[in-house]
Amino acid sequence: MGRSQRAPARPIRRSEPAGTLRPYPLLIFLAISFVLFGNTLGNGFVHDDKPLVLENRLIRDPSGLARIFASGYWTTRDHSIPELYRPLTIFSLALNRFVLGEGPFGFHLINVLLNGWVCWLVFLMAKALGGKGWVSWSAGLLFAVHPVHVEAVAPVVGRSELLAAGFGLVALLLHCHGRANGELAARRFIGAALCYFAALLSKESAIVIPLLAGLTDLALPQSQRPVSKKDALLPYCFFAIPAGLYLVLRVSVLGAVAASMLHPLDNPLVAMDRISALRTALVAGGRYLLLMVWPWHLSSDYAGTAIHPAAGWLDPPFLASLTILAVLLGAAALCWRRGRLAPYGVFFFFVAWLPISNLLFFIGTPLAERLLYLPSVGLAMAAGALFGLLSPRIGSGALALLLLAGSVRTIARNKVWHDDGSFAFATAANAPTSAKAQFNLGVFLEEHSDPGGAVTAYARAVELAPSWADAQFNLAGVLLRTSRLPESIQAYRRALALKPDESRIVQNLGYGLYQARHHEEAVELYQAYLKAHPNTPAVLNSLGANLFALGQLPQATQAYRSAVSLAPNEIGYRLNLAQALEATGEGEKAIAEYRKILNAEPENAMALRGLGMLLYRKGDVASASEV
Repeated sequence: MGRSQRAPARPIRRSEPAGTLRPYPLLIFLAISFVLFGNTLGNGFVHDDKPLVLENRLIRDPSGLARIFASGYWTTRDHSIPELYRPLTIFSLALNRFVLGEGPFGFHLINVLLNGWVCWLVFLMAKALGGKGWVSWSAGLLFAVHPVHVEAVAPVVGRSELLAAGFGLVALLLHCHGRANGELAARRFIGAALCYFAALLSKESAIVIPLLAGLTDLALPQSQRPVSKKDALLPYCFFAIPAGLYLVLRVSVLGAVAASMLHPLDNPLVAMDRISALRTALVAGGRYLLLMVWPWHLSSDYAGTAIHPAAGWLDPPFLASLTILAVLLGAAALCWRRGRLAPYGVFFFFVAWLPISNLLFFIGTPLAERLLYLPSVGLAMAAGALFGLLSPRIGSGALALLLLAGSVRTIARNKVWHDDGSFAFATAANAPTSAKAQFNLGVFLEEHSDPGGAVTAYARAVELAPSWADAQFNLAGVLLRTSRLPESIQAYRRALALKPDESRIVQNLGYGLYQARHHEEAVELYQAYLKAHPNTPAVLNSLGANLFALGQLPQATQAYRSAVSLAPNEIGYRLNLAQALEATGEGEKAIAEYRKILNAEPENAMALRGLGMLLYRKGDVASASEV
């Protein structure tokens, strides 16, 4: 008895032509995004959200929307910092504010929606590359629940990652559709180029999309590959146009292709020699993979020694990372002919990782979880393909456990970005060797009336980065305000040794010396500074105060005169001058100065009192009574 024949494939209904996108996967991924990130909708503006949204005048002024495309990314108040160029991200924030208001809810809502959109695109990408239903769903779901994505979704500042990944994936999908449909290929390639341009205007790391398109060409079935060289190169000619236009715009706005001002406090690799930096960058690459496999210890700061500095070629963390990276690449190459999706996902990760790796050029951080948003698309697709090799029972059980664990970790991680306090405490705890994390905790504690805690945090920052003048300065300020004068003066002196030309340090150190009644030292300090910077009215005024305290009245008067001549509208300087003139017996001149103050501020209590008392002592009781 022969085997029964397999039933023929069910024909596609006319109402659902091939290639039609059904809405329910998108709705499912949007719902998943709300389940995972719904607790971010009550978050405020935290950390970098504030300069990007609250202090960004471009997004508040409708008449200035055109300026967005001619300004740097970090444009706060009226000051444009020429570091990064991401105008579409800023434009999205302006549109966000116009439609949903200036409160944080609307900004977080759009981030959650964008994340659901990107998860859906990952699903479609896996499907376009041959992933069957189980495989493509696994890829999309694993991407959706991965906790490493929290830093790209929970803070508003992650908007650039969401837009760049979203537009980049749409470009790749249109590229795939263009290869599959010869008749509409040119239109699809043009659409891909436009989406590529949008991705670039969202974030510069999207520059690798054409390389990912080339990788995608290699992964497509033979039937979809271009026949002629002309057809093969056509989409890349379209990609070249937005890439060139973006570079022209970037250089015209920033003045250079790369204009970021990097500091070792943000990225310790910039302080290393190039070979050590390359080794350490590879250590960071291994750490990225570890975060993808075991995202338990997460942090918003990986500065300090969070990434092991690889001093030599036999350094164990370096060898371990290099081995893991090489084995993964080698395995992907060996498995390329057996099944394309898993190797494609691995190669996708490495290509997308290159711009953030610090291997080709330095970026602002040695490692950041938000930077994994686009590269992790590849590993999600690779994981989905591996799940497809398992039996349905084992695969579904393993997937369910991973989805549950990822969801729990993601929801818990979102709380870090609830407010400034939760962010400051969590970051300081998760990044104990980062001076900036400890410094930011100190700023929060100082602003919230906890000087003792602020001193501890600033002292920790000073211990980690003793050559950082700002940490010394802030520590000294809190010590001064808590009447710990000797310690404050020492901290100010350390800050001044690091930045001898910074007037705020000179002024505050002098004030500490004044409070400690070390007037001679304060005078020497101010006079030394004024030799190099003679036209500094604040320092001249402080010099006058210490000379006055020493009883050197003519010299104090001269210092006050110089301060007033440089800043005639500064009431405090003129008040000090009036009091000094009065003390030196120049009553008429003192009266003239008091009257100038009252012309500007008729209700100035100190000027009214000083003028009234002076007139009374001069015997002009009637005028004194009027005052």
